[in-house]
Amino acid sequence: MSKTKAVSGARPKKYFSKYKKPLVEFPNLIQHQLDSFEWLVKHGLKNVFKDFTPISDYSGKKFQLDFESFSLVEPKIDEHYAKENKLSLEAQLKTRVRLTNKQTASEKEQEIFLADIPVMTSHGTFIINGVERSIIPQLSRSSGVFFTLNELRGKRYFGAKIIPNRGVWIEIESEADGAVYVRIDKKRKFPVTSLLRVLGFTTDADILKAFTGDVAPQIIKQSLEKDPAKTVEESYVEIYRKLRDGDMATADNARDFIKNLFSEERYDLSSVGRFRFNKRFELDMSDKEMERKTLSAADLAVIVNHIITLNITPGAHEDDIDHLGQRRVRFVGEMLSQKIFMGMTQIKRNIQDRMSTIDTATALPIQIINQRPLQARIKEFFTTNQLSQFMNQENVL
Repeated sequence: MSKTKAVSGARPKKYFSKYKKPLVEFPNLIQHQLDSFEWLVKHGLKNVFKDFTPISDYSGKKFQLDFESFSLVEPKIDEHYAKENKLSLEAQLKTRVRLTNKQTASEKEQEIFLADIPVMTSHGTFIINGVERSIIPQLSRSSGVFFTLNELRGKRYFGAKIIPNRGVWIEIESEADGAVYVRIDKKRKFPVTSLLRVLGFTTDADILKAFTGDVAPQIIKQSLEKDPAKTVEESYVEIYRKLRDGDMATADNARDFIKNLFSEERYDLSSVGRFRFNKRFELDMSDKEMERKTLSAADLAVIVNHIITLNITPGAHEDDIDHLGQRRVRFVGEMLSQKIFMGMTQIKRNIQDRMSTIDTATALPIQIINQRPLQARIKEFFTTNQLSQFMNQENVL
């Protein structure tokens, strides 16, 4: 006697034996990939364009380019047609651009085609040149703060690594002389007080006020004594010298370089890094705070305070970098969004170069936008990327 079970949206299933309903509904194993691509279309692209609006020329006096809006044009073919005819299943990414000429106070708007973006099928794959490909999710180290341990002559000295999603790595080390030092991108070290000054604590009194407890003020005083810089300007020059050894360091050069290094465009702790950091130290968890991707002097003070606490706590342990709690899965939407960001960074540089040389009277948006870098990054992601693999559906037997 057969049992019949109707499944919504599918033909009825027949069971020719005793049927026992599973205790747990079998999950859709590719749902995360589908959700991730949907996030890219609804939010990811919008975030990328928000980061690149507006774009001004190097002098800031000639042009300003704004990405007003963007749209994805649905593909005119389906996946079966694409496979049969060796085509890619792609949506056209178009953007509405406004170019403002600051010298003549005129504005010109145009809709411009930027790139073809492969579209995900209902079963989480992409059709590239008629071949079905899947993007493997990546298990990567989560951005945020990790506390490290260095043993020197039988003594334990704690430190920290601040790992952003995009930007320079900051390593903080406590040493035998009682001071705390910083390395940026594995370059030469300098006292942490210089970095605290350039991030916002302008005077020594401001710095000392941020450190409470029995030992912390004493450690920071030691760091201030070891610090050759005594003012904000000197701190900029000191850090610039350590990062760009051999270059002429003027106060203006140094300030521009370091502010650029920690600007929103270059430095991104990411929402994951910010969430993990604020949760660990029981800081403000409001939506506005979660959107802040850069590092502040107060954040750095919290980290240094914790390093000092670890140093004086018997039996304290460093973070296990291989623990799965310190790792996260990056799905297709996030990885593709990062590639699009890289492509847009190159486009921005090209736009600024052309703004400097083009005739101001007759300039149109289409004349200063070169889409090729973005198209190359997207093509590279789907074809040569190690995580983009063929869907082998053949029966090997």
